[in-house]
Amino acid sequence: MIYRTHAELYDRIYHWKDYEGESRKLRALLTHEGIEEGSAVLEAACGTGLFLEQLQDRYEMSGFDIHEPMLELARRRVPSVPLFAADMRRFALDSPVDALLCLFSSIGYLRSDKELSEAAACFARALRPGGLLVVEPWILREHYEPGRPSMHTYADENLKLCRAVVAEIDGDRAVMEMNWLVAARDQPIRHLAERHEMRFTPIESMLAILEETGFHARFEEEGLMEGRGLYIARRAATRVTP
Repeated sequence: MIYRTHAELYDRIYHWKDYEGESRKLRALLTHEGIEEGSAVLEAACGTGLFLEQLQDRYEMSGFDIHEPMLELARRRVPSVPLFAADMRRFALDSPVDALLCLFSSIGYLRSDKELSEAAACFARALRPGGLLVVEPWILREHYEPGRPSMHTYADENLKLCRAVVAEIDGDRAVMEMNWLVAARDQPIRHLAERHEMRFTPIESMLAILEETGFHARFEEEGLMEGRGLYIARRAATRVTP
């Protein structure tokens, strides 16, 4: 996957994503939910740190990601933010945080309800009692169009990128066989291929998992990106067992 082998291309192919605008929405949401300026906020699956960059001046941010090459880019972008490598299904903090964010559909890479429950339990243990969880899910199955082609490009003087995919479905997963063309100055053109599988999780199933792992949760249709929504959950006061 590009996350492991060509992390430097990630931000370029997603140059269209409005991290600044989405972060404004996040700040408004956190304020509405009582998360004050200076609160401790953890981002799970933080990638190259673009949300951390937008939020670090307002909150005491920290983050983790499973892919070390992505974290290396994040460390350069936000050198003052504590970062560590971890799997969202298996991580622990020394001290709980006030809010935890899991954004840009990273949760969709978990392949079963069991893995979702493992991650949700870790999220609950990472939060103080009453702490806030914000999860941006993968799109719902009814909004996914199998057979639909899509393409993203990037261009500057030294680098041209093209990534094309035709959407597929396999059981309860969206399957995206992504094909890249990479043209860099003074280098042969490269063809890269990677397969992404994102699980469709019905709203009622995700809400049940969050409730079972110690949250009071709701789903909001209006989220950061069109068509994805947000799960917003409060950690209950009772202790979450491992």
